[in-house]
Amino acid sequence: MALVAHAEKALLNRYSPHSNANSRTQFIGEDRHRVAGQPDPAALFPIAYLVEQGPHTTLRPHFHVADQFQVFVTGEGRIGARHATPGLGHFVGPYSGYGPIVGGDAGLAYMTLRNAYDGGAQWLPEHSASLRAQGVARREATFMESPPTLAELAALDGVALAALMEPTTDGMAAWSYKLPPNASVVGPAPGSGGGQFWLVMEGHMVHAQEGAMPKLSLAFVSPDETAFTAQAGASGLHVFVLQFPVRAASAAAGTPVASSGATRS
Repeated sequence: MALVAHAEKALLNRYSPHSNANSRTQFIGEDRHRVAGQPDPAALFPIAYLVEQGPHTTLRPHFHVADQFQVFVTGEGRIGARHATPGLGHFVGPYSGYGPIVGGDAGLAYMTLRNAYDGGAQWLPEHSASLRAQGVARREATFMESPPTLAELAALDGVALAALMEPTTDGMAAWSYKLPPNASVVGPAPGSGGGQFWLVMEGHMVHAQEGAMPKLSLAFVSPDETAFTAQAGASGLHVFVLQFPVRAASAAAGTPVASSGATRS
């Protein structure tokens, strides 16, 4: 069953890991700043956390060893040379350098999503030699779709689907679903990729245990699960579906552990 995280409940645990103007909130998975030990890097290990970056702050260029989506949700700034506003999505593969991420006048916030454990940023240029030693082709992709207003959701006469990233041969893809009030939709089969995050961008997504889940709430669907059904609340729903590439056979299956306040539907 899918792991879900209610945004309002998750945000009760916001904190600043480095005692600066930036904050972090764990939604799904273990926070590497607070948990001892390291999970198996080959295991399915969904991670979702919100970074709120202060005005004119800079996160330096770096890379990770896991596939990663980031979705910008509030404020404005830039990632690399690209202007970042709500609705900008960014994907990078393992050992793919990116950044910097720079906050604008009001700062910016973005959800970071992974399907495997990662030990943290490896800064550039300090780790350039280890990056080159891997011999991995750099992989990066972006999309942009600004969230609709609640009035625009209410005016829909049916579900609106848009492919934000067309599926690649290894299953990486991203979609946008806009649902009018109280409508529902069945998503793409998760078995075609390495797991899916469903991220609420506007409105509410109704869940049997969590009720009406607001903006920034999440669900993670494992590759071995059936297709996820999203139910819009009374105000409608805009949701991004972010699908990771297929992982190695040893890591593609298995049930992730619910943690950090996430519940299983």
